[in-house]
This record gives sequence, C-alpha cells and structure tokens, in this order.
Amino acid sequence: MSVAQNSKIAFDLVAASASQIQRLLSEGTLTTVHLVEQCLSQIEKLDRQELSLNAMISIVPRPQLLKRAECLDKERQAGQLRGPLHGIPIVLKDIINTESDFELPTTAGSFALKGAENAGNALLVEKLLEKGLIILGKTNLSEFGACKGEKGIGGLSAIGGQVQSVYVEGGVQSGDEPFAPTNPGGSSSGSAVAVAAGYAPLAIGGEADGSIGTPASRSSLFALKCTPQTISSSGILLITPTFESIGGMAKTAADLADLIAVILEASNIPRNLPETLLTTWDNLTLGFVDPTKWQLPKELLTSDEDYTFQVKTMYESAIEKIKVAGGAVHYPVPLVHPSTLQFEGQPGYLTILLSEVRDSVNAYLNTLISSPVKSLQDIIQFNKEHPELQAGIDQTYLIQCQENNMSPEVANEARIAMKKAAGEDGIDKILNEFGLDVIVTPMDSPISTVTALAGYPSATVPLGYLEPSGRPVGLCLVAKANEEGKLLRVMSAYEATMPGRRLPTRLIQEN
Repeated sequence: MSVAQNSKIAFDLVAASASQIQRLLSEGTLTTVHLVEQCLSQIEKLDRQELSLNAMISIVPRPQLLKRAECLDKERQAGQLRGPLHGIPIVLKDIINTESDFELPTTAGSFALKGAENAGNALLVEKLLEKGLIILGKTNLSEFGACKGEKGIGGLSAIGGQVQSVYVEGGVQSGDEPFAPTNPGGSSSGSAVAVAAGYAPLAIGGEADGSIGTPASRSSLFALKCTPQTISSSGILLITPTFESIGGMAKTAADLADLIAVILEASNIPRNLPETLLTTWDNLTLGFVDPTKWQLPKELLTSDEDYTFQVKTMYESAIEKIKVAGGAVHYPVPLVHPSTLQFEGQPGYLTILLSEVRDSVNAYLNTLISSPVKSLQDIIQFNKEHPELQAGIDQTYLIQCQENNMSPEVANEARIAMKKAAGEDGIDKILNEFGLDVIVTPMDSPISTVTALAGYPSATVPLGYLEPSGRPVGLCLVAKANEEGKLLRVMSAYEATMPGRRLPTRLIQEN
C-alpha cells in the first residue's frame, strides 16, 4: 500500500491534532505534500462547496504550497527537523502581513484595503516559517476586528461574508442577536472555525477584547492570548495597541504550547515556558468566580433554554472534577467587574479604544508600499462611496474613532488608571488574597474586558455543550502579565482531568 493510500485510511483532519499529524509524518505514514493536498481538499469541500463555512478569505496558490511541502519533506528525510511543528499547516487571521509571493493581501475583511501592498512578512510570519510551519492562507474575521460599526455580527466581513459555526446547524440568520448560539463568535472567527473544521490543526488569531477566546470557546478549542504589548506588531494591523495582542488556537494544550513557543520568539520579553507540560494539579490553586454574576447580558443571548442553569451545572461539575483530581480550588472568589471600570464617567475600555484606533490605523497604512487608502478618513470615505461593498455593516465606530479629540495626555491618564484598577487593584488583589495561580470565569462573560484593561494574558479551554443547539461553551483562565507558561500548565492539567472535546457531528458525517 502506498503512503498516500495508507494515509487516506488512517488520517482524519477533523479529529487530528498537530502532534498526531507530526507522529504520522515522523513514521513516514504521511508526507507533508499529501497533508497539504488533504487540507486544500477539506477547505474546498467545506468552505466553498457543501457547508459554505466561509472561514477562509484567501489561500496560497496550490503550486507554492506543494513546493514548500516538498522542501520540508526533503528536510525531514535528511534529518533536518526545524522543531515539533515541522511540516504542520497553519492559518493566519487576515490582519497579518505576508510577502507578495504568498498572494495573501491583508484586508481585515474590508474592500478598502484589498489593493494594498505591504513591505513583506511580519516578524511573526518569519518565526513561523523558520520553525517549518506551512501557511495555508488567511482567515475571515469580523471586519476591522469588530470595530467598524454597530450592525456588525461576529464573523461577518464584506470580503469574506459570514463565517458559520461548525457545531450549530442552520447558521447565522438575519435578526440573530450578536451572541446567539448560531454565531461563531468574533473577531477571530475564521481562525477558530478553520481549526475545528480540519483545514489546519493550528491558527493564529488577534484579540483586543475576547476576539480569540470567544470564537475558540465556540469551536471547542484551546486558545491563548499573549500578554499585550509584548509581541512584535511589525507587519500586523493592530487597531488598539494597548489591548490587542496575538495568540494561538489548537485542539490540545500541548499543540497550543508548541505554537505559543514560536509566537513568543517574536516577543521582546523572555518567558519561562514549561519544557514538559505536566498533567497534574500539583502546586496549582485556582479561584472560580460566581458564574451567575459573570455572564453576558440576557438581551444579547437568544440562547438555549435554561442557559444559565446549564452553564452553572457544567461549571460546578468542572470544579468538582478538578478537586477530585487533586486541584486546590476557592469558589466563589470576587473579582472587579468591568461595569465598575469607568474613567470620567465613561467605560474605561471604550474611552481608550476610541482614542487609539485612528492613529494606529494611520500608522499601519503608512508602512505600506502602496494602498488605495492612506488614512482612516480615506477608509470611511471609500465606504461611503461604495455602499454595495459593506455587507450591511455600518461604520459608526470608525467614524467615532476618526472624530475622537481626546488629548494624548488624557488618553494616557486613562490607560494608567484603568490598568491599575483592573490589574493591581483588581486581578492581582484577588490572586494575592486567596493565594491563587489563576482565576477562572465562564468565557461567555465580560472577563476579556478586565484582562484587556489590565494588560494580562488569558486562555480558554472547552467546558461543555449546550442543549439543544450543541453550541460549545468554555472557561476563561486569567494570570498575571507574562505568565503564559502558568496558563499552559493549568490548561494541560485541565485537559487531562476533563472529558475529551467533542467533534462537530455534522463534520464527522461529512468526512
């Protein structure tokens, strides 16, 4: 039996993790060339034809992908492995620059940026390539990272259309609330769906406030947002540098750890990542908040019956499992709520966001070799002149950002005040008071606003599945700045304690 024939029998893209794929590659059961061919077929089948998941915005031309795959196969045969992710496919959120040979324009989902030409690979991309990963393409997203307008829906962009959930049948419908069960979550929607659908076992996302954690939890993935302002933003369209950072998504904690290790090579601050992820709770103490006090407003959730009851039941079941496995737990613990994090009578997060977007977008546009738009004002004007290219999304937020007249001094005062309130006087206070390593909340909550204001990393892990929709829900894990290693250790112990993640039923049937 040939390698290709054998791999078709033994290999399931929807179920396979990066480490499982690496094992097949190492055994010679699978080649990188055939792996890439399978991934491209999966994308064509599920994204473009049968299910129209719309997770991808652009894909590297097939000949170029196969050429790189062949090169990596030859390196493997010569014993020249670049690391644990050698030959592993990955997809990138469409805010990250790649050189022109990839034929992947950076658009943030907007037609205003479609003709732009950047100066080359982001530093992050260079690190991924150095470690032997294969970039398949760029993923769809909430246009401009959900910072375009009030009528935006998670996973909707003018260029990419509406990303659809792999778990909830029926898809997003007109009139659905922003966080309805049908919604895949945003803004890194395509990255999450691409991993869950088997396009690639790994993905890069970007997050200011929940944009990695929310879609990852709704696709039953493990994910981590790195500490803001520590990963190089060179070649990345970050609209709010105070809050926004890069992170990864994967099907297992171990895969995520391998990916985060590569991402952190583009960091200016060294981290102490564990060389081996332990699966025990030794010397780890967790604090769980009251889930009934930490959930999204009910008006946003046209959700399953008994939503609060279901989440609370799964949440407390996880606590008991962790205790039985030897974990130390404090439940419930208090935590500063974002509703109290105000600056001069206005929400602190929104105050800072509005003060940063215009200058951040303009600075990114100034790095481009050529672009049909030169400023945020140009983007707004383009959108006004081309209403047919807006997918029904208004640009209320972009206009507010353009017209914001807060002085740099006041904006900096807001950043300092909110960072202290959310971090030192908020998260740190509870971690220290209860002797905690990590604070745990439902992912369907405003926790990401608190971590954004504090400037801390956060992670998400699968928790369970709502009935009758089947929509996944997850937990959010919070640690201090630059403690990605601690989050990964907790994720590994959690994964070993809890039942395995459930695969999307209709994709199993499709495959």
